[in-house]
Amino acid sequence: MGEIRKLPDHLVNLIAAGEVVERPASVVKELLENALDAQASSVEIELEAGGRKSIIIRDDGSGMTRHNLLLAIQRHATSKISSASDLNDIHTLGFRGEALPSIASVSRMTILTSDGEEAWKMVLTGGRLDDMSPAARTRGTTITVENLFFNQPARRRFLRTESTELSWIEKIVTGSSLSALNCSILLKHSGRTVFDLPVADSLPSRLRCRYHLSATDRCVEAFGKSGSTEVKLTVFPDRRWANRRHQFIIVNGRPVTAPAAYRPLQEAFSGPAGDPLIVCRITVASDLVDVNAHPAKREVRFRKPHELEAAVRSATLGIVQNRKESTSFAVSGSPHVSYTGQSEAGVEYTAGEKSLPASGSARVSYTGYSDSGYRPEKKTVSPSLFQKAFEIQAPLDEPSRKEVAASVNSGWGDTVEIMIVADSWLVTQTATGLLVVDQHAAHERILYERILDSLKGAMAAGQQRMLLPEEISLDQQDKALLKLYGAMIKQAGYDYTIAGDRLLLSSVPVGIKRGGEALLEVMESLASGSEKNVSEAENIAASSACKGAIKFGDKLSQAEARNLFHTLFNMKDPFHCPHGRPTMIELSFAELENRFGR
Repeated sequence: MGEIRKLPDHLVNLIAAGEVVERPASVVKELLENALDAQASSVEIELEAGGRKSIIIRDDGSGMTRHNLLLAIQRHATSKISSASDLNDIHTLGFRGEALPSIASVSRMTILTSDGEEAWKMVLTGGRLDDMSPAARTRGTTITVENLFFNQPARRRFLRTESTELSWIEKIVTGSSLSALNCSILLKHSGRTVFDLPVADSLPSRLRCRYHLSATDRCVEAFGKSGSTEVKLTVFPDRRWANRRHQFIIVNGRPVTAPAAYRPLQEAFSGPAGDPLIVCRITVASDLVDVNAHPAKREVRFRKPHELEAAVRSATLGIVQNRKESTSFAVSGSPHVSYTGQSEAGVEYTAGEKSLPASGSARVSYTGYSDSGYRPEKKTVSPSLFQKAFEIQAPLDEPSRKEVAASVNSGWGDTVEIMIVADSWLVTQTATGLLVVDQHAAHERILYERILDSLKGAMAAGQQRMLLPEEISLDQQDKALLKLYGAMIKQAGYDYTIAGDRLLLSSVPVGIKRGGEALLEVMESLASGSEKNVSEAENIAASSACKGAIKFGDKLSQAEARNLFHTLFNMKDPFHCPHGRPTMIELSFAELENRFGR
């Protein structure tokens, strides 16, 4: 074991930066929180190259004196707490005193600040103070962060594409704006305005401005309570995305991640058309939540997570059921159902300027959101001896693959029966035993190879035209992504037009069952960046196949099941889905005899 030594401050700051500063969005988060804690009424954020090249944040907050500025770049120097007891009663967004020194240690930082009486400019490189001089500025602070991770090339290499980094920043800034309605926030990227949010008188007003929602886009608000935990939900059910990117959890004014809150939201609102725009505001006693659980303050811990989940569930019930008056609507794309009953949760329905009282006896009657043609997926199947026999079977080994392929391609006719189990598994007899095919994985493999071939030019893309164009909401990141990858997406078989913030999808690749959902998955996958050694073409093909394939619970006819079998065995690799999972297993006659003791 080597000699133990005390690390120098600059190295300590670099280590701390690894916890606090993960990407440009982390920098924006910390600096924006500082601005809001300084009671800013206006914040401007300017980015270059997704924040990798530069981040500039200007505010009109309280600013700093020379003395406070010098302290601000020291680790664990803060104006927000002074004793251990303060950690149990935190009412500010920041409090650890790590952000500025951590960011400064991995960038070139310039701070220009004024408390209204004096102004100072500070320049730092890699955490080293290069210059400190008097300056001119109105009350507030401007912080410029340039060349993030310039002194940590390994960290810089792990940054994603410009559009991906920008999307993370958009998410951070949007989340912070939802609990700072009295502050105007402007976000610009490469000279272009991403969004400009004026002061708002209500959360729905801010959301309408942020997402360019019209007066016809419905908003539902509901209230729930369990113990000392109170929840207010704001939901725009008609705008849906492929994931939860536009769902926000805010605890005591702090945007966080909270799995206990997401679970009931997913159960209530998630559907095949995607996830709606949701803001879940949680109010809980400060001594019942630990905001110091994570260096980046991204996650919090609840002393009573069961209360949190119950409060959120109560709020969702305030929207989906148990109304004193009959309420007709559908959730998660389910058919319209009427519910009656009484709940302590309150509900508000707003469309434009119209609203209903938010009380336990509120009269609520509206026709809600429904995705036509949806049938609930069968998630689970009651176990049986027949099914259990397959659970322990390994995927087919190489000799079995050849035997099964030969049996399928040469021994079957159109009269061969296929047993369809739970609308999920296709079972048939081969020369050597029973073959069980996962209908989703099989169709996924077929779609993947066909779309990939069209992207590689091996075959023309087959298209199927939709009866009615499907509408998809777009944000700035989506538009930038479609500009970059639009030609490839259309080569895969999609066809669409863009009008403002809406995409109208008119055609999809042949065989795709859920066109809008598949295209949303493609966009999300491209925005997140391909995995190592996976090309954009493979990414588009795999994500299209994953969301567009036949699902568990989708009913197939005998003819469709036979066609799926025959088509699968004409693929280059019929034995694996694009993610590497098996498409089939075989239960041999010998194994059956052994199981029955014969």
